[in-house]
Amino acid sequence: MRTKNAVMPFITCVMAVLILSLAQAWAGTDMREITPPACDKCCSDKDWTIELGSGALFSNVRRGPPNKGYTMIPINLTASLKLDDVGLDNFMGGWLRGYSEFYFNAGYFQITSGPENHYEGLMVGPRYNFVQPGWKIIPFISGGVGCGFADSNPKQGGLGQDFNFSFETSAGFKYLISDEWYTRLAVEYKHISNAGMSEPTNPNNAIDALGPQLTVGYAF
Repeated sequence: MRTKNAVMPFITCVMAVLILSLAQAWAGTDMREITPPACDKCCSDKDWTIELGSGALFSNVRRGPPNKGYTMIPINLTASLKLDDVGLDNFMGGWLRGYSEFYFNAGYFQITSGPENHYEGLMVGPRYNFVQPGWKIIPFISGGVGCGFADSNPKQGGLGQDFNFSFETSAGFKYLISDEWYTRLAVEYKHISNAGMSEPTNPNNAIDALGPQLTVGYAF
């Protein structure tokens, strides 16, 4: 009797799902009509977002001579432009459903541990957001390139010169608080170096840092 009691609700649920699926197919319902308003508005109708955030970056990727251990506290201001709308295709079973952005970032990094004291730079790059109907949590991946300036200190094993290049990659998710407001949590990897331009006078001791980032954003 226990087995029968457990199987019957399962069969009932399966039949209900099949009936609803057949009814939707018969009516020719467009998925865009059943996408929750929150996802439509935040992911499709608003072209720009602006974010302010901070976190911590630790140079535990390539630590050890000649590379120094760094701890950096960033303050980031980021603007993003949506490049396309959320696709409704079934490629890869719909797991790649989403939209892309291009972001512009200005950052100040206070170096609390390391030969230098600060780094300021600009960064640009693409971001892709994975969107599923009804989800308020949107996973993403991004990558960017840029340049900036630091108060270099090569005698202490730091960066070889003030002007440096950088690139970064990050992954995480953003949570939709409302149609306009959201928060983003990410893990970011950042590389800073001068591409060997200071050599042979000063060695090029790059920074390779990894750490969490938390931002608050507004879509408009």
